[in-house]
Amino acid sequence: MSHVRRFSAPIWAVLIGTLLTRASFFMVWPYMAVMLHRKFGLSEIEIGTIMSLAALGGAVVALYVGYLSDKLGRKNLLIISCLAHVATFIILAEADQAWLYAAGALMAGISRSMLEPPARAMISDLLPEIPVREMAHQVRYYCINLGAAFGPLVGLQLGFTGEQSSFYLVALAYLIYSVCFILAFWQIRNRPQPPKNEQNFSQTLKVLARDKAFMVLILANTLVMYAYLHQETTLVQYLNGLGDKVVELYTSMIFVNASVIVLLQFPLLKLLSGWSLYRRVYLGVALFTSAFLLYASFPLDAPDLYWLLATFVLSLGEVILFPTFNLLIDRAAPDHLRGAYFGAGNLTSIGVSLSPLAGGIILSLYGGPALFMSTACVLILAGYLYRCSARLQQQNSKPVQATQP
Repeated sequence: MSHVRRFSAPIWAVLIGTLLTRASFFMVWPYMAVMLHRKFGLSEIEIGTIMSLAALGGAVVALYVGYLSDKLGRKNLLIISCLAHVATFIILAEADQAWLYAAGALMAGISRSMLEPPARAMISDLLPEIPVREMAHQVRYYCINLGAAFGPLVGLQLGFTGEQSSFYLVALAYLIYSVCFILAFWQIRNRPQPPKNEQNFSQTLKVLARDKAFMVLILANTLVMYAYLHQETTLVQYLNGLGDKVVELYTSMIFVNASVIVLLQFPLLKLLSGWSLYRRVYLGVALFTSAFLLYASFPLDAPDLYWLLATFVLSLGEVILFPTFNLLIDRAAPDHLRGAYFGAGNLTSIGVSLSPLAGGIILSLYGGPALFMSTACVLILAGYLYRCSARLQQQNSKPVQATQP
């Protein structure tokens, strides 16, 4: 708690805004596949293509946006990105054709890439002490999952599952987020700014490319995100075979996933505090792999408890892996290139963008068990790449050590 008391107004703006926007987002977005299937009768491949656009749009612009935040500062980009989210979700609320949903999904991915790297970089800018900074990243991830835990349940109770008008609520949340940033930035208007990147974009790319350990890390993260997104997108398409039961079951799975993270994130952080960051990653990947092997072994009509058990195992892996991603990137980034490094971290969106499309193709051609088994193989490859990244860091005499929470 002593670390939390040292958070400044902009840090609290990021944390509270993250909780508010993620809660409203998860009231709507997890049911996007259901909405597209019911309203337009789209196939698994068509739905996967639209969902992929959301992530691919972010991957294309994330690196450049991170570079701009180092060059021009974080504040204006953060406010503009919130307003872009407002416009995006208004379009989705008004869309009456499939191509408008696709355009809205693309805009959602771009808007998110404008928000995430500068927000994470700003946390590191304003908190120079590593233990305080890493606690802020942990709390931010906690807020994301607190919203993920209760957003779908609130949406279900309010009847938002598959209701297009619910996108207005997400737009309102991002409007409030932008106001929070404006008020917070006014309070620190006279505070010295972090060092700016004096290099051009091509020079910045060369710096990133020379950091071999970081590039292998990003590749491994990309494979993990490819695997994880099957749980968020393709799995619900597979479960559509259960008929009307799918919404209730998938909502329960989302709740188990987020509740495990909400309840166990900080106890596990304390339990694993003596572990190196890469050792935590190996454990997380092993849990992910086990979860997808369980998914592959279940028949579609398996008892709900089976699906919830596999989701529990996956959630344990997530609570270890995902916060560690940000810590590894934060440790690797020079002060004047934090935005670029966090932007490069968003290149994992390539895996996110490929996941719904590849998942839809594999699901339609070979079925769910083949999809989940192939995903487990991808995770084994990711584990090998993490090992390579750790060895490269050791060769460069830049070991990544765990800190006490």
